[in-house]
Amino acid sequence: MPFKEGFTLGPFSVDADGRLSPIHPDSVPGFTVRWRGRVTHARLSATEGDGGILALQADLGRIPSTFPDPARRAACFSALRGVMRDIPATWTGGMRPDHQPRLEVKTEITLPVTAADLVTELTAFLLELAPWLDLMDAAGIQAGA
Repeated sequence: MPFKEGFTLGPFSVDADGRLSPIHPDSVPGFTVRWRGRVTHARLSATEGDGGILALQADLGRIPSTFPDPARRAACFSALRGVMRDIPATWTGGMRPDHQPRLEVKTEITLPVTAADLVTELTAFLLELAPWLDLMDAAGIQAGA
């Protein structure tokens, strides 16, 4: 349903067709979702022309600093090394200082973008992330609080 004219919605500019763009080129608006007990952050930034980047960051859980069995903690880190080695080439992985592993992917998009396209990109990422979360669960890497 087209609007008569564009308007502002929070940090976004919405055009007459309902498509979103960040209001300020230097701002990075976004949103957060929780899936399978883990948090995924989505951020939208503008690049040159009508380009944009959708950055998705998924927290994989948390490796507890103590286990009754030290071998279990070692197994968590071993599983995590395997995940980081085998993730898709377009993803990056890392470890936060609080022992929360994180995966990130950045996708080029055209701005303005529809909300449906944003949800589609996020859903595709979450579905592709699912097997990696299964591995985290099996290794004992706990979903965040």
